[in-house]
Amino acid sequence: MIKKISLLVLTLIILNNCGYTPIYSKKNYNFEIKNIEMLGETKINKLLSNKLKVYKNNPEAENTLNMIINSQSFKTTITKDKKGNPTQFSMSINVDVKIIDDSNNQTETTFSENSTYDNSNNKFDLRKYEDNLVKNMSEKIFSELTLFIQTKN
Repeated sequence: MIKKISLLVLTLIILNNCGYTPIYSKKNYNFEIKNIEMLGETKINKLLSNKLKVYKNNPEAENTLNMIINSQSFKTTITKDKKGNPTQFSMSINVDVKIIDDSNNQTETTFSENSTYDNSNNKFDLRKYEDNLVKNMSEKIFSELTLFIQTKN
């Protein structure tokens, strides 16, 4: 027990003194998102829009950005059983982002995520799983998007 406590204290001291800071914990972003135009899939757009609200109204921002986001999701059947019923699906999300800064420079990029999953007899559970999958893939795309914006500026 004493070894575990001492190991925990030692780890905290080392992490505290090495200059470790989480990437997304910094509150001093040097950009502000003025307008976001959303096109395409409403569920993905709503998730991304809620996450991007953090970057609006930044008085210390050096750059002002306008964004046009076009999202698409595709669900395809990968395999079927002997009767022709689907046994495995693939879902992919593509998000095209156009960033226009205050000097009217445009940057376009595409983020995409893919996932494969098995079919379920319970359609309610399958729908819930698909919704959770869309949410997780959208959050991953949001992380990639914010990292892209921070490194671009």
